[in-house]
Amino acid sequence: MSEALPACPLCAWFPARFHARADTWLDFWRCPACALVFRDPAQWPARDAEHVHYRLHDNRPDDPGYRNFLRPLFDALRPRLPPGAEGLDFGCGPGSALAAMLDEAGHPMRLWDPLFAPDTGPLQQRYAFVTASEVIEHLHTPMATLCEIDGLLADGGLLGVLTGWPPSHWRDFARWHYRRDPTHVAFYGPETLHWIARRFSWALALPSRNVAVFARPGRDG
Repeated sequence: MSEALPACPLCAWFPARFHARADTWLDFWRCPACALVFRDPAQWPARDAEHVHYRLHDNRPDDPGYRNFLRPLFDALRPRLPPGAEGLDFGCGPGSALAAMLDEAGHPMRLWDPLFAPDTGPLQQRYAFVTASEVIEHLHTPMATLCEIDGLLADGGLLGVLTGWPPSHWRDFARWHYRRDPTHVAFYGPETLHWIARRFSWALALPSRNVAVFARPGRDG
C-alpha cells in the first residue's frame, strides 16, 4: 500500500479510506464524502501507456455487439431529446457507434476525443446534449472535465453517461472485471452520481444500471 494517503480525485476530500487490494499489488480507495472508488494515484498508468491501450480498441460503428452494449444509453436519451437536437460525443474514441446511432435517429452529432478526434472546434459551442460513454472511469482530473462538460451544455441540456457501477463490497470489487482495465482509474456508482448532480445543480435520472442522464437547469431553473 502507498505510504501517502491520497485525496479524492473528484471532490478533493482528504484522506480517502482504503477500500480493497486486488491482484496482490493494486490498491483502491473510497472517498467518504462523494463515495468515488479509485485506484491509488501512484498506480495510475502513464499517458503513453494509456494511448497504446486505447489504440488496441476495435470499436466499429457498424458492430452489432458494440451497438447492443450502447443501447441502454441510447434508449435512455432518445425519448428525452427534442426533434433534430444536436449533440456532442465527448471522448468518442476511435469509432463512435453511439454517435452513428443518434445521427441515424435524426440527431446530428459532433465528435471530440483528445487522441482520436483532437480538433477543438466542437468544444467552442453548446449542445442540446452531450454523451460520455465509457469515459469518466478514465479521467485523472474528473472535476475539471465535468466543469468543461457543464460549459458545453445549453440551458436544459442533457448529459448521458455510461460507466460501470462498482460493487459495494470490497471482495466483490476485487473480483470485478471492470476494474481490471489498466486505464480505468475511478469508479462511479449511484451515490457518486448523485453527489455530482448536487455539485452542479443538475437533475439526475438513473434509468438502468450503469446509465445516468443528467439535466442542466433551464433558464427558468
